[in-house]
Amino acid sequence: MFHHCRAAAVLCLTIALLTAAVTDVGSASAHRNALWQVVQTCALAAAHLGSAFPCEEVILPRQGVPGSALIKSPRYRTEFLLTPLTAVAGLESPSVRWQGSSQLWNRAWKARSKVSASLGRHLPRTAIAMAVNSRTERSQDQFHIHIDCVAVSVEKKLVLKGPKVEGPWQLLPLALMGKRYWIKAVDKPDLETTNVVGIIASGLPQARGAMHHVNVVVVGAELAGARPGFYILTNWESSAAERLLDHDCTSR
Repeated sequence: MFHHCRAAAVLCLTIALLTAAVTDVGSASAHRNALWQVVQTCALAAAHLGSAFPCEEVILPRQGVPGSALIKSPRYRTEFLLTPLTAVAGLESPSVRWQGSSQLWNRAWKARSKVSASLGRHLPRTAIAMAVNSRTERSQDQFHIHIDCVAVSVEKKLVLKGPKVEGPWQLLPLALMGKRYWIKAVDKPDLETTNVVGIIASGLPQARGAMHHVNVVVVGAELAGARPGFYILTNWESSAAERLLDHDCTSR
């Protein structure tokens, strides 16, 4: 009994010490492993105490299904981060092209309800985006998906010029935040079986050869016939994918 109590006390102390690391995530001064420290803490808390703290939610891994942690961003009112419980550096890591990684994207998409709750009102699917920055643009070396509002100007351009049926990759005719993106429509209501990074790597050979420069944004879409779907956007320019998000949803 004493051993278990002592172990719990040590774990609680560890959580208390590392909770401070949450405030570092995404900041310019953060060390690049701050997020990974938080993930480890959340995984320990979930496994031994039945608590996700300091994360919002922890899903422990089971056979064939990856574990993940959902973290509330300390910097922005409505942003959340979804990250695997295993050490994965970023988009350049082969493991993010594994079919099982679709579960991570689907969980990130489900977290849109928390974005709406933080804002205090419901947001349509076309107002929500998920973004992953390239190795050269990110601040953390643990793969993580940003979940937040998409910039209103981006949403309007996608409604106007985004493809309405699923098909091959095409270059979006309009620049988004001053940058050109390749775009592909996905005619599915969720991302449970959509291997986002695998689709990019297999469909765009020029991206496959430069995965450390690749930026990825997935935006909720309404396709032909009012069918719910998604737009996958990617480029490999020196501009963070996160720029297409509207942190705090200030325009909504």
